[in-house]
Parts: sequence; structure tokens; C-alpha cells
Amino acid sequence: MCGRTASQSRRPVRTLLLVLPVLLLSGCALQPRLPPAAITPAQLLDGRPLTAGQEPPPLPAVDILGVDDAMRRFVAGQRASGGSARWRLRELLRVLLHQEGFVIEYQERTYTAAEAFRLKQANCLAFTNLFVALAREVGLTVHYQEVDVPPDWSRSGDSLVQNRHINTVVDIGRRQEQMVDFNMDDFRASYDRRAISDDRARAHYYSNIGVERMVADEPLPALLNFRKAIAADASFVPAWINLGSLYQHAGAQEWAEAAWQHALRLAPREFVALSNLEQLYRASGRVALADGIRGQLVRHRQQNPYYRYQQAEAALAAGNYPAAISHLRFAIARKPNEDRFYALLGLAFLRQGDVTSAQRWLARAAEVAGDDELRNAYHGKLELLRRQQLNLPPRGS
Repeated sequence: MCGRTASQSRRPVRTLLLVLPVLLLSGCALQPRLPPAAITPAQLLDGRPLTAGQEPPPLPAVDILGVDDAMRRFVAGQRASGGSARWRLRELLRVLLHQEGFVIEYQERTYTAAEAFRLKQANCLAFTNLFVALAREVGLTVHYQEVDVPPDWSRSGDSLVQNRHINTVVDIGRRQEQMVDFNMDDFRASYDRRAISDDRARAHYYSNIGVERMVADEPLPALLNFRKAIAADASFVPAWINLGSLYQHAGAQEWAEAAWQHALRLAPREFVALSNLEQLYRASGRVALADGIRGQLVRHRQQNPYYRYQQAEAALAAGNYPAAISHLRFAIARKPNEDRFYALLGLAFLRQGDVTSAQRWLARAAEVAGDDELRNAYHGKLELLRRQQLNLPPRGS
């Protein structure tokens, strides 16, 4: 995944506040403790609990899509500069992914396009930056694209990090577009997606860097990067959530609360902001507020088709086939173009002994599958079921 949103831990340690009672800056407890409603977005960006009133030096200017001479020579030496848009795209992908002697290794760090090219290291956002820069250098029209993948979490120190996803879409002419994704294991055609501006992509970049600096216990660089993210796109909710987590690291609970409340004003159903607030209220003894948010979270999860899919998997593993079927029917009603839901529903009916229904839902999975490999896999399972029903030996026997 590409974008990152820091959350409080939900594992053995309950909140970052309890893990880090002294936190990152001495003296931050001497700052004014304003009610969250009185802490404005401008004050959140000013960062007084983190800076103690001393403004840190600004970050150097960075062009995340800047192309240097080495990159221009690289493109000029390939065949990616001529021909149709489709040809240029194919050749650019060939040299980026299959050119002998040019190998970019995966590294969980966020880089600009030029840094990724020079270091031959990238996470998927850095690789996407590199691709966009080189694609535009050869004259392709390309845009970043946000993808609504199911929530994916990883641990970084005492924090949980939710990974979000970005890929690109390329105009290849005749009103046709081709999607380019450097983390296809995390992508399916059924996911909702939308093209975003370069400013929004810069917000993703700076927010990522801010998270990296925060988990490295570098609060001031983290603050400066979150400022940059919000300056690029003030509506970019993950940066406000991450800014709140930075304040939580520093023990400034009211400021964390204000940041998460502002995130919810921008996106009232933002799960991570709600979850962080619920934990903060519970840890500070505001149980009624915490319980109210917990109710929202439960309702939110129950309406999420991917959460219901996970519940169906758990029910299936426990042998509760009617519950699995119920969860999957709900998920399919909410997300009818997700082949995994139909496939698991077929398996639930098969485990229940209803082979006819299992075949019907597997056939439906094949119909909505986003690529030929998936369709062939489902057809293979259907063929196996058919032959088992007829008591025929497997092919090749």
C-alpha cells in the first residue's frame, strides 16, 4: 500500500498516551491546555505544544516529480520516446520493470521520483512518483489515482499504521485508459477509485514522510511535513489524523482531540479518527462519549462489505454456515462487483452440502472476475465440482 495513516495501538498496549507518558518533547506539558473547541486548525498547524513557541527551520523545497539529467538520458536511450501512446507506455514499463541492469528494490521508504531513480529503491508511492515523472517526460498523459482498498494495517513501534493505496491511470488515446499499478497483489478491479490532482499526490507524499519521521521520534520534522501535506491539500484527512497522532505522542491530548475532531468535520465517517477519539475518551474517563463513538464504529463496521466478508470467513471457519451466508449476502448487496464475495458464498453452500447453489455462486464469481486468470480459476473449480457430481475421474487420470 502507498498512503499511511497512524492510529493508536489496539494491541496489548491500549493507547500511545499510556505507552509514552513523558513523550517526545520535554516542556510540552507547560503549554496552554485549551479546550478542543478553542484550538483552531491554524493553531494545530502552528504546533505550539511541539515547538514551544520556537519556529523550526523550514523544510527545503522538494519537487516530487522533478526529472534530472540522468533520468532524461535514461529515457532518451530507450525506445519509449516514439510511437503511439500505447507503444510508449509499453516500452516505458518494459525498461522500468524488465530492463537488465536496472532493478529497483522495494524499500519501505517514501522518495521523490529523482531519489527513487538514483537510489534504485522505492515503496509503491515512490515507484509511482518515478513512473509519473518518466511517463510525462515521454509525453504521456498520466494521473495519480486513489484506490479504496480494504483496510490494511501494519505495526510501527507502538503505533498501528493503516496503509492506503495509490496507482496511476494513463491516457492511451481513442478515449481509452490503462491503469498502472506497482502493487497488484493489493489491487482488484472491483475497488472504487478516482483520479486525483498532483497537489493531492503531494499531500500523500508529505503525509507519508511525516509518519516516517514521527515513528523515528523526530516530532519537529514530522510536524513540518504534515504542514506541507495540508498546505498541498487542506482537505486531505489522513494528514490531519496523523497530526493528531503526533500530538498524542507528545502527550497533548486536547490538541490530538482537536485534530481528530477537525478530521471528522471534513469526513464524518472516517474510521481511524473515530477509533482514535474513542480510545482517547475512554483513557481519559469520558466513558459516555467513548461508548457513543463505539456505537458509531460498530454500526460503521457492520455496514462495510469487507468487514462482513471477514466475519463470513470467521463464521465459515467455525462451521456456522448460515451466518457466513447471511454476512455474504449483505456484502454482495453492498458491493455486487466483488468476485471474492460470490466465491466464498459458493464455498459456504458447498460446505453446507448444497452443491447446486455452490455451482451457481461460483459461476457468478467467474462472471464478475476482473481478469482472465481469476475467471479461469473459477471455471476450474466449477469443472471439478461438475465432475465430482458425475463421479468422473479428474482430467488426465
